[in-house]
This record gives sequence, structure tokens and C-alpha cells, in this order.
Amino acid sequence: MLLSSLCPLKRSLYTFWVLCLVLVPLVTQAQGGLLDDLEEENPCSVELISTVSAFQDGVPFEVGVFVKPIKDWHGYWHSPRDGGDSPEVYWNLPKGWKVSEPKFPVPVRMVETGNLIAYGYKTPFMIRFVLTPASSEEADSAEALLEKEKILITAAVSWQVCKTTCIYGESPVKLSLQKSSAAVVDSRGQKLLAIWNSRYPKPVDQIRGFHFEQEWRAGQGPEGSEGAWTLRWARTKDDVRPAVPVNWRVFPHGLVAGILSEGKTRPWNPNPEVHKDLKLGKQVTFFVMDAGSDFHPGQLGATMVPSPGKAKGPVPGFPAVEWRGKP
Repeated sequence: MLLSSLCPLKRSLYTFWVLCLVLVPLVTQAQGGLLDDLEEENPCSVELISTVSAFQDGVPFEVGVFVKPIKDWHGYWHSPRDGGDSPEVYWNLPKGWKVSEPKFPVPVRMVETGNLIAYGYKTPFMIRFVLTPASSEEADSAEALLEKEKILITAAVSWQVCKTTCIYGESPVKLSLQKSSAAVVDSRGQKLLAIWNSRYPKPVDQIRGFHFEQEWRAGQGPEGSEGAWTLRWARTKDDVRPAVPVNWRVFPHGLVAGILSEGKTRPWNPNPEVHKDLKLGKQVTFFVMDAGSDFHPGQLGATMVPSPGKAKGPVPGFPAVEWRGKP
């Protein structure tokens, strides 16, 4: 049939269907190619690192879950604010073994699409755990390992990383360790985890040369606020470390229910009648919004990160600090 012999309406419909037959396979092929590219380019990988190559019954040792987003992708802190989800590690441990809570390195503040504020990592980051093998008394004698016999530790690590879009994934990791009468150091693992030592906050009661105090004021703050949480800190006069200019970024921890506002650091001039040996300090106030009926100040937390001037932290001799609210 000749196209010119058709009426205008039929000719238009004929042309439309011919174009569909030609273009649809091309579009489908292009979409398939894009999906293939996304599947081939995994934007994140995970490695399980140990400080020991051989363990001793009952003797704890440290491991690191090294989360490695590729360039231009980022992951999230345990309290990501408006961001995505932080990594979760699901352990499959031998009978009688124990694992600690995770320790996350200090984050950076990121502004994502839509002016959303997120706390996370623009480069690979190490989440630390302490594994404690079963003691010789706890181990089931029927399953007890002989010396030099190996054991396999496995885990599944779920993660989310984002660029212009966000992708979820899960990475299996494993670690083969040998049982020994004394723990044997893994030099590579120990070195890698040591590099990250300065990136983890310490509790306030472990920080020398500083005075710390906190105050909870119920009902204070903007309308709808449960209250105001103020943190204050200052160096003591007997602290002889160099007086480097230090800026502080304070990251509020997430709440099970409710929101802890961001806070701006400002100067604090301690009362000399109350604090006789303190230098000029800093303070920051957070407001608790939309908290549930089970809220209490003991649920509050914040991580304080020092940095010299405009440079990024940490500052040698000035570790990051982890605050916990008082019940």
C-alpha cells in the first residue's frame, strides 16, 4: 500500500505507528544501557578490618567497618538530621562472642538539594567496634576451638550513599581469625585503625584542661519547645597548651522522638565569683521540639568538634568531645 493513497487522517496514524515501531526499541535500549551502567558502577564498597590476626579467648580486640563511597558520593553519620540513613551492621558471631556499640568518626555538615541539612562524610569513613571472644569458661566444650584452628566472622552492612540521587545497598563482609594462646597483632589493620584515632569523640570526663557544664531549662525556648539545653566549656588557667585559635562545630544527636535544633556557638564569660580559674569560654544552646511524652533530658547528646581557624579539624591536643544529657 502506498502512503500517498491514504486519506490525511489514516496517513497520520500510519506515520505514528511506524515511528513507534522504530523509536520504542531505541528508547528501551537506551534505558537498559543506563540501568546497566548503574548496576555496574557500585557507588560504595565495605571492608572489615581487624587489629588482630589471631585472638585469645575472652580478650577484646578492635575491628573497623570501612565504608568507602566512590568520589562525589557521600554517606551519613549516626544522627544524619535531614539526610539519609547511616550504615547498619548485622553481625553473625560465634557462640558466646559479644560486640560493642558502634563508634562513628566526627561528621561534617552538608547542605543537600532543597537546602536540607545533613551530617555525614564526603570521603570514606571507619566505624569501630570492639569484639570480645567467648571466654574459655563460656565456650561450649563441644564446640571449643583447638589452638591454631580458624574461625569465620561474617556480617552484612547496609548503607545509603547519595550524589544527585540516593542508592541503598548491602555489602557482605567476613574476617578469618585464628585462635591462639595469645593475641597476635595484625600490623595492617592496627595501622589503619590508628590513623583514625583522632577522629572519634571522647566523653567530657576524659578531657583534660577544660571545664564543662550543662543546663536544662524545661519550657524555655520558642513556642512548642520542650525546653532549652545549654552547653558551656572553657579552658582552665593551668592548661599550658598553645592558645591556638579554635572554632567549634557542635552536632546535635538525633532523638528517638523529637528534634534537637541546630545551635550557634557564642562566647561565654564565666562568672569569676563562681569560676575563679577559667578563661573566656564558649556556649551553645539547643531547643527540643516535638518530643514525645517519654522524653527526658538524659536522651540528649551532642558531639563538639574543634578546628583551628578556618581549617578543618581535628586540632592536635584538642580532641572532639561527646556530651550526654543528665537524666
